[in-house]
Amino acid sequence: MRKYDIIKSIKEYFIVTIGVVLVAFGLQYFYAPNDIAGGGLSGLSLVINHYIPFLSVGTLVFLGNLILFVISFILVGGDFGLKTIYASFALSFVMDFMEKVMHSYALTTNLTLAVLYGTLIIASGLAIAFSINASTGGTDILAKILNKYTSFNIGIALLIVDLFVVVAGAFTFGLNKGFFSLVAVIANGLLVDKLIDMITKYKEKKLSNNDDEQLQDFEETAC
Repeated sequence: MRKYDIIKSIKEYFIVTIGVVLVAFGLQYFYAPNDIAGGGLSGLSLVINHYIPFLSVGTLVFLGNLILFVISFILVGGDFGLKTIYASFALSFVMDFMEKVMHSYALTTNLTLAVLYGTLIIASGLAIAFSINASTGGTDILAKILNKYTSFNIGIALLIVDLFVVVAGAFTFGLNKGFFSLVAVIANGLLVDKLIDMITKYKEKKLSNNDDEQLQDFEETAC
């Protein structure tokens, strides 16, 4: 592997780690302590944790991802990136660290603010990870399995899985928190798309500026 490739890989994994930390922070300091099951494997883990409290949310995310990866390799195939595997298990580790070492707590008990701030932070983390072709696993894997064996596209499959988690959260934590979980799922999906679009445009603009600078240097050299 060339030195440039090594540096590029280190940079990409560093960026993925930033995304993971943001997602974990939003979950542990806004969603989890307020019982907001905002979709995804983390939301499902929050519901399971309510019934099996001796298993932390981070541990459940880890076990869930482990099971899903095995199932996906059997049913979908082995076409999964190393960055996604890294991000999936890094998320469970960071969540456990925040819960057990940093003793994470609710930064606000206002459900509206918890959804607002939590979604902004989580969506930012997901967008950062998605922007370099990584994801935090979980419902992405379930959506791929559902997509493979049904006529649903990925977007609809992902929405179905997340809505299932929201319904489970509503039965577990009550309709009021179920409503806020639903708002969180919808807002997160819309915001992630918007942020990814902004990041893509920024990258394209930066690449264009670099090309212009290289062209200018070439013209000056030629003269």
